[in-house]
Amino acid sequence: MCYNSGMEFRKIYVCGHRNPDCDTIMSAYALADLRQRTGWQNVEALCPGRLPPRAKWVFDHFGLQPPRSRADVYVRVRDIVCPEVPILPADQPLIDSLRMLESSGESSLPVAAADGAFLGMLSPAKLLALFIAKDDLTIPTGRAPLHREMSILQSDDRVHDVKAMAIRNAHNHFPVVDAQGRLLGTVLKRAFAETPPFRMILVDHNETAQGIPGVDEIPVIEVVDHHRVSFAPTAEPIRYTADVVGSTCTIVARMFRGAGLRPSKQIAGVLLAGLVSDTLLFLSPTTTEADRTIAAWLERLSGATAKELMDGMMSVGSALTSLTPAQAVDSDRKSYAESGYKFSLAQLEESNFVLFHRQLDALGAELERVRTAEGLDFAALLVTDPLRGHSELLFRGAETVRRALPWRVGAHGLFNLPGVLSRKKQLLPEVLSCLP
Repeated sequence: MCYNSGMEFRKIYVCGHRNPDCDTIMSAYALADLRQRTGWQNVEALCPGRLPPRAKWVFDHFGLQPPRSRADVYVRVRDIVCPEVPILPADQPLIDSLRMLESSGESSLPVAAADGAFLGMLSPAKLLALFIAKDDLTIPTGRAPLHREMSILQSDDRVHDVKAMAIRNAHNHFPVVDAQGRLLGTVLKRAFAETPPFRMILVDHNETAQGIPGVDEIPVIEVVDHHRVSFAPTAEPIRYTADVVGSTCTIVARMFRGAGLRPSKQIAGVLLAGLVSDTLLFLSPTTTEADRTIAAWLERLSGATAKELMDGMMSVGSALTSLTPAQAVDSDRKSYAESGYKFSLAQLEESNFVLFHRQLDALGAELERVRTAEGLDFAALLVTDPLRGHSELLFRGAETVRRALPWRVGAHGLFNLPGVLSRKKQLLPEVLSCLP
């Protein structure tokens, strides 16, 4: 085997939903820390896309390095290069290369020049003429007849894009080169039939359609979430921790307590920030007594207060002033497929509705662009003022659904949603009830 399968693998990623908010990023970061402290190896939290400014404020506030941002987790050809297949130096005597070929048990081995450039594959069939002519086998390997008529893979190629070609190919060895043409190693055909060398832990979501692109290619081994369950069947049993609470960070904090561990001061602060962000400082109707109890515990451990952290996050510049319309709509957007409808609901926290009203045309145009590009029936943007407990909804698409919404249409063609703060508990159920 060129990389491990089963429960031994190269990396475990912990990642929340795409277009991440503070709860999804902080819960991933803290859960990765918990798993490492309980003996798991090679666990890494990821930020699925751009790190939101308010999340950056939290990490800066507690002196922590934010998780690495990734646009996707597609398995690339470089991820399945077989480290056990050696690369033959072009200046090495041919006789030594033949000995390496024999001891490797492979049918051919790649040859690289001194600058790393791929020269070809050394194979017995190509060397037959040398043996017949009884040529000197001390010549440099690079001067021997090499097989050069094979498919060369680029290190950034996605495995699923080249898999069908590789399986149909007559050759069992595929040299892999980087963007500069330097040889990185070899992928064996059998690697395309093996499970990927990664595993995934999902936090703050359980629908792969809401996850980071490529998540459906990696086996999920754990889910920690506080949303409705819409998870696909798995081939093997997995850990699944869910509860009806206002924040995934609440669940992760309880997992620390369940393991008999206390999060560090910084991790406690990160968890508290995610908790107060998702519960809107306990004003959201999703808030439970468990959230308040855990928040009090995290305040003691972190030395910070919930209000202090909420004020700090809200002090970060408005998304509508710091982001383009496309970035603002995508900053916290989730997609759904229900009752034959495909739709998207985005949410922004904004205390300056005047600024929102000034950008209605641009934001509406962006919603329509997203709707068309993704083949959605409708798309909506919920803009929430958590301090005043009020939201407004910008809606584009499906007229039958728009007419069925229960809220009054006010100025600028926006729906007024008094008392609505939660996309999950207040907006989504109403939207679903309007689907024919």
